[in-house]
Amino acid sequence: MAAMTASLRHLIQRVESTPEPLVVRCDDGAPFAGPVVVLPSAFNPPTRAHIHLLETAARSLEATPAALLTTKNVAKEAHGADHLQRVEMLLAACRSLPRLAVLVSNQARIIDQAAVLSAAFPLAEFAMVVGYDTLVRLFDPMYYADMEAELGLFFAAHRLVATNRAEHGIDEVEAYLASVPAAFQGRILALAIDDHHASLSSTAARGHAAQGVDSHALLPEVAEYVRRHRLYRE
Repeated sequence: MAAMTASLRHLIQRVESTPEPLVVRCDDGAPFAGPVVVLPSAFNPPTRAHIHLLETAARSLEATPAALLTTKNVAKEAHGADHLQRVEMLLAACRSLPRLAVLVSNQARIIDQAAVLSAAFPLAEFAMVVGYDTLVRLFDPMYYADMEAELGLFFAAHRLVATNRAEHGIDEVEAYLASVPAAFQGRILALAIDDHHASLSSTAARGHAAQGVDSHALLPEVAEYVRRHRLYRE
């Protein structure tokens, strides 16, 4: 266990310290080939909603599910569990979703994450999974030098899966998708998840942990890790 932790720490430090785009794989699953659905997130901590969404998207696209921990985020600051702990929680979640691949990247934007994934795993076909807020940011010109050209390259090689959250239902997601350029709409799948899973959040899970109680948002193996390491107590 100590050797595995040291190996993971080395991988993550490499991602954190490398200025060039980089992605590493932390699980020992089969090599990627064919469709892979990727959920980029802070996973702070990973919740039942994350795993359910990946499971649902993977089933819909007949793809391998992959969780992508982003060490940089265009909208959030790092706090709570460190990156190593988040990877270890994702690896613990593999008990509930054995096919889950666990990745770490230093890229913040969806299009940059997709590009580094394709470069690292050329035999795979990636579909990026996003919630409503990330979907809106994807089509926000403030994040681009030339949005039309950059999104054109992204959608030429990748698909997008847009899903609902508690505060943004699938009807709102579909209404927004109707407003995006028609050239991209055929590369986007709107995927509904049930209201229960859509309501679960990492924020609520951290709040429960701060009170020293388990959160129903967490898988048992993740909840046990949070308890053992006394995460989110401050």
